[in-house]
Amino acid sequence: MSADFSRNARTSLDREYAYMAYGMIAGAVPGIVAGFVVAAFVGHAAMWLSVFGGIGIVLGLVTGILLHRRRHAPGVTEGPRERGAAPE
Repeated sequence: MSADFSRNARTSLDREYAYMAYGMIAGAVPGIVAGFVVAAFVGHAAMWLSVFGGIGIVLGLVTGILLHRRRHAPGVTEGPRERGAAPE
């Protein structure tokens, strides 16, 4: 295992973990905001933040996994810029 953590993720598994992490963050933020909005009218802020934040995290996780599989499917051909070709 390489100890150089300063380089970008190179393996498919590393990229999948990155998609999952970005998806969870992208889902948690709107979930927490929605929890604050509901808590402003209903009360019990901790409960609504955890419920909507958890739902957002799960939805973001699933979306991140699906996006990774769609973009890195074995049948998808890469464009010339993604293969490392020189710009035209």
